[in-house]
Amino acid sequence: MPASLRPAITAFAILLLASLLVGAIQGSRPFYFDSGNYWALSESFNNHGSFSLLHFEYTGLRGYALPLTFYLLREVGGLFGLGPGGEVIGMNAVLFALLTGVAAPALAAVAWPERTWGLLPRLALGGLFLVFWSGYLSYPLSDFPALIGAVIALVAISRVRSPLCLGIAGLAAAYAVNARPAYFLLIPMLALILAWTWWRTPAERPAGPLRMALCVGAFALGLLVVSLPQSIGDHHAGGGFSPLPGGSELAGLQYTEGLRLQRYETYVGGPDPRMEYRDPSTDGIIASLDGEAVKDTPQYLEIIVSNPVTMAGVFLRHVVNGLDERYTTPYVEHLEPPGRGLFRLAGFLLIFLAAFRLLWPRGRRSLGTVRWRYVVALLACCATVPADAVETRFLLPAFLLSALLVLTPGWPNPLESEATGLRRFRTLGIAAVACAAYLIVVGLIISAATDHLVLT
Repeated sequence: MPASLRPAITAFAILLLASLLVGAIQGSRPFYFDSGNYWALSESFNNHGSFSLLHFEYTGLRGYALPLTFYLLREVGGLFGLGPGGEVIGMNAVLFALLTGVAAPALAAVAWPERTWGLLPRLALGGLFLVFWSGYLSYPLSDFPALIGAVIALVAISRVRSPLCLGIAGLAAAYAVNARPAYFLLIPMLALILAWTWWRTPAERPAGPLRMALCVGAFALGLLVVSLPQSIGDHHAGGGFSPLPGGSELAGLQYTEGLRLQRYETYVGGPDPRMEYRDPSTDGIIASLDGEAVKDTPQYLEIIVSNPVTMAGVFLRHVVNGLDERYTTPYVEHLEPPGRGLFRLAGFLLIFLAAFRLLWPRGRRSLGTVRWRYVVALLACCATVPADAVETRFLLPAFLLSALLVLTPGWPNPLESEATGLRRFRTLGIAAVACAAYLIVVGLIISAATDHLVLT
């Protein structure tokens, strides 16, 4: 086994066992709401007595790719006599281990290639995800499949001279977008990365125009293989040929709910499942709309232009509340779980440390060369968050990026060795003041959101 692969394989094995253990301790859960919908849709491929992609219900807001994944999971799980709960926990455990032990560290190596990820940072990354996101192990949802698809696409697109890797990038990106349409900017970002790399680094261009055309064709073919069934199925169901699930209907719904709510969650511990953190600042805007709903993107842009200050506040609240790790699960069983305040504080401190490392000159230099295009592309998967009725899971790519920045080895000593006296602590003092101000601001925002929580 090559020495470079040992940390990844070892980390994957350890994190897989840890994830399976955590999943087994949590046990199976009912597939509530979205998760139940995805699971039910996986049965639709066998409508009319035989399997066909055209049997899928393409007129809804869901793409076919994730239900197809669950269909295949059920077929494999049936061979081993696993029930739905065991099948889902097993799949999600593999995804957790693959993401944190292999794929995300590979993305870090692409983004800042002068730093090496050994076994301990990989295990620490897996530990962070199990601490903050363990509740997702029990449910068939789109968040982790889409995230790992996006990460694989970004790693694959960095092999800009390999038609095979570029084909994988297209497949993975189209899968991620089909599973979570909010990732729609990922595909143009990948195309820009490819074009930018070939333009700025002639040595990385394929040898000759034919090879270059083959690379572009492989990327396009990967996109087409996943996107074409969605487009054909949507047309077959009476729609257009859009490869993006949901289309304008999904966008209008998210714009409207994003105006109404600062944050949204689902409560399964009582009769009222909708946890709406309402936003009173937008009541006047909503009342002025026909049917109190946003029709499409142009209308939403008009709202932003007409109400810039109000909408800036909306966007800020959505981002801050989206970064608030209130719960480890998408389906809340206890509104005030014990010790959760410490986890929420730890989540915000993780974001602060990541931002501090980027903004502190010595911290940023400690990363070595940074290929910013990969950082921006990963964050582009969160581009719709300011407009959404946000849930914490919508900012999973930002959480991943923050964890990678914090755990990447090479942090410099914050004490200024060349200074004397109290000046040695200048960086620490600035960081402490900045952190205090940051925590005050986010504390005010998340407390105000809690004050406007309504169960419906």
